[in-house]
Amino acid sequence: MAPAVKIAGVSKTYAGSAVVKGVSLEIACGETLGLLGPNGAGKTTLMKMIAGLVRPDAGWIEVFGRMVSGRSIATRSLVGLVPQDNNMERELTVEEALTIYGRLFAVPCLTDRLTELADQFSLANVWRKKTGLLSGGTARRVLIARALLPRPQLLLLDEPTVGLDPDVRQELWQIVKKMEQSGKTIIITTHYMEEVEKLCRRVSMLCAGEMVWLESVGASSGAELNARFVQLAKQVSA
Repeated sequence: MAPAVKIAGVSKTYAGSAVVKGVSLEIACGETLGLLGPNGAGKTTLMKMIAGLVRPDAGWIEVFGRMVSGRSIATRSLVGLVPQDNNMERELTVEEALTIYGRLFAVPCLTDRLTELADQFSLANVWRKKTGLLSGGTARRVLIARALLPRPQLLLLDEPTVGLDPDVRQELWQIVKKMEQSGKTIIITTHYMEEVEKLCRRVSMLCAGEMVWLESVGASSGAELNARFVQLAKQVSA
């Protein structure tokens, strides 16, 4: 079976500084991959390139056999990106924010789809609440619902549980597990080794824009993954 994501020699430079350096990676259909790395390692930039929001300076990316292009709505609708921060318009209600996004991607039977996601993510009680007033956990659920509106096959979660309470993190982990069980391919950037241990089949590490580690999670504990992460980070920075 062809990979869900194929990244070949991708690089990106901002203001003369290389943020991503020749990254190559393949991700299988239905796989959940953990993408680790210190702040500034290039994780978010790589995610944005996969989503077609940022164009690489070199190399190429395919998603389900289609070349990623920022101009292609058809290709971009294959990918759902959940950013680190609540980037919804703060004065819009949850209903308005999701409706606008659904219209942007020409989601068929939009009203029915919105009702389905409101039920799935327990959003009825905040449906007419302004997005700027949502708690961190609720905002994260809305962002995931928004990303899933066009029924993407690939979901990109950029630090999905950062700053959230442990009980809310557990709730979101259950959401991610259900999405994997439904056949979604998922990439998660995170600093939480327990998150990788619970959710991911493989783990990779970016450091200073380069891919320095890629292996199966297997039976490794969160502590073992963290030790490996720290060891590699020291080697790269030395």
